[in-house]
Amino acid sequence: MVKGMRSYCEVYVKSVLPAIRLYLAERLVRDYGLTQLEASRMLGISQPLVNYVVNKRRRPKMLEKLITIPRLKEALDKKARELTTGEANASNLACDFCFLLREENIADQIIKTLNYEICKCVNGKHSL
Repeated sequence: MVKGMRSYCEVYVKSVLPAIRLYLAERLVRDYGLTQLEASRMLGISQPLVNYVVNKRRRPKMLEKLITIPRLKEALDKKARELTTGEANASNLACDFCFLLREENIADQIIKTLNYEICKCVNGKHSL
């Protein structure tokens, strides 16, 4: 059953981007030694939420779906490394991954798994 019509941008901001931030926070804390507070401030999420994810008390379904996509997981791991070395900052995180998902045609896969009918964005204008 289709949940309704949404723009890709709406689905991305509400479902995909939070999962991306949580994955990066978990990697920053576990693999790169940042504190939960440092990771939360860097990524713009709350420290208690980072704590839940790091301690496996909360694991969004979207996160599980995203890390099964090899190209995306590779890009996420690279971004985590770049964030710790200073090669990248989190300010353009949303745009970087939005572009990657669209470029690799992963966006359509994600939308289908969420059961949304999506309108396509062409040159800033949405159409069916």
